[in-house]
Amino acid sequence: MRSPLRSKHFIVAGTLFVAVTFLLIFFSEKPTATDSSDDITDSTNNLVIDPAISESELALQGPINFVSEETIVDGSSTGIVPNEQILTRTGKSDELQQITVQKGDTLSEIFDKIGLSQLDLLAIEKACPDGWDFKRIDVDQEMEYQKNDDGELTQFKYHRDKLTSLEFARENDNFISEIIRKEVSYKETFQAVEIAKNEGAISAGLDAGVKKEKTLWRIPKLLQWDIDFYQDIHPGDSYQILYHENYIDGIYDTDGEIIGLIFENRGRTYEIVRYEADEVPAGYFERNGDSTKKRFLRTPVEFTRVSSEFNPKRLHPIHKIVMPHNGIDYAAPTGTPVYATGAGTVSRAGRTKANGNYVVIRHGPIYTTKYLHLHRIDPAMKPGAKVRQGQRIGSVGMTGYATGPHLHYEFLVNGVHKNPRTVELPGGEPMTEEQLKQFRSHADDIFVRMNSMYEKHRESEEPVANN
Repeated sequence: MRSPLRSKHFIVAGTLFVAVTFLLIFFSEKPTATDSSDDITDSTNNLVIDPAISESELALQGPINFVSEETIVDGSSTGIVPNEQILTRTGKSDELQQITVQKGDTLSEIFDKIGLSQLDLLAIEKACPDGWDFKRIDVDQEMEYQKNDDGELTQFKYHRDKLTSLEFARENDNFISEIIRKEVSYKETFQAVEIAKNEGAISAGLDAGVKKEKTLWRIPKLLQWDIDFYQDIHPGDSYQILYHENYIDGIYDTDGEIIGLIFENRGRTYEIVRYEADEVPAGYFERNGDSTKKRFLRTPVEFTRVSSEFNPKRLHPIHKIVMPHNGIDYAAPTGTPVYATGAGTVSRAGRTKANGNYVVIRHGPIYTTKYLHLHRIDPAMKPGAKVRQGQRIGSVGMTGYATGPHLHYEFLVNGVHKNPRTVELPGGEPMTEEQLKQFRSHADDIFVRMNSMYEKHRESEEPVANN
C-alpha cells in the first residue's frame, strides 16, 4: 500500500513539472524589442532537458534559475552556461599574416620565427600535391599564415610566383591542399605619340600615356638596325604603338608584347609587326616580310655625340692636311663597351701607332667592319675567333692618333668604305612564298586595326583600348 507521504511527493513533482513546462513555453514565446534578440534566443536555448531523466529526478535536482535578458547578454549568469563554454572552443580567426623569405631562411626557421609547430610543417609537407618541392624557397618569396586564438595554425599560403600559389587549410589534425592559379588576361592598347622640341621618343611616349618606360625602350631595340636614336630623332617625328596590357585576376600587372609599330622618322615610315608561325620563329618583321633584325647593327656603341662624320675630304685635326675620314667617330667616356655590329670572324686585332688598339672583323666575303682607338681589347678577340652580333669586343679609349676618348668605326662593302650611318644594311633570312602570304594577311589585319584606332584617337585625343 502506497504511503501518503510518497503520494504527496509525486503530486509536488507533477505540479512542479507542469509549472516548469508553462514557464518554458511562456519565456520562449515572450516577444522582445531589443536589438540583441538573436543573442538572447541562443542563450536560452542552452537549457537542455534530457528525455532519459524521470519527472521525479527532475524535481529532485532543485530549483531552476531563470535569468534576466541583460544578464544573458553579458555572460555573468551562473544559472545558464554560455555557448562558448559548452561547445568545443575553436577560437576566433585572426587576419592573414604575411612573411617574406630572407636570404638564408629555411622553412623550419621560418616556422620557428612565427611561432608555428614543426609538426604542422611536417603535416603541410605531407599534404603537398605531387610535383611540388615545398621546401624549395626563394629570396623575396611571400607566404601567408593564419592562427586562431589558441595559436593553432589554421591556414597557410605558399606563393610559388605571382600566378600560382598553394593553399593549405586545417582539417582536424591534418591539412588539405589546393593549387590556386590566377586568371591571366590581356587587352590591346593603342597610343599615338608626337615628338616635340627638346623631347625624345621615350619621354614623349610617357607623356602621351604609355604606362611602362620598359615598353617604350623596346622601340629603339626594334629599330636599332635602321634608326640611330641618339642622333636621328627630331621634332615632328611620330609613332603609333599597339601593345598588350597584361592583367592578373582583372588587375593591371604590366605591359606585354608590342604587336604593331608605325614610326615616322624624317619623312620615312617604318612599319613593324610581331609575327610567329609554325616555320617562322617569333620575331618582328617589316611590312614586306623582311626581318627587322638585320645582319648589322647601325651603331656599335652607346655614344654621347658624333664627334666626326664620314667625310672623304676632311681636314685632319692633328696633321692639318686633307685626309679622307673613312668612318664615323663616336665620342663616349673611356671604358664604354664597344660591340660587334654583326656576326663574323676576327681577321686582325692588335695595336699600331696611328690606330691604337683596334679590331677588324670579316662578315663573309662582302662586308668588313673596323673598330679603332680602343682602350682595351677583349681577350677573346684573337684572329680567327668567331664573334656574335652584339658581342662585346672592347671598350672606348683614345689610343693612337686621338685627341679625346672616342670610337672610330668603319664599314666596308667589297673593300670600299661606306658611310656607316646611311649604308643600306642587308636583311636576315627571307620567308618562303607561302610563309610570306600568311604573314601579309596577318600584317594587313594589324595595320588596318591600327589605322582605325588612330582615327578614333584623333577624334578623342585619348588612349584607345581594344578589349
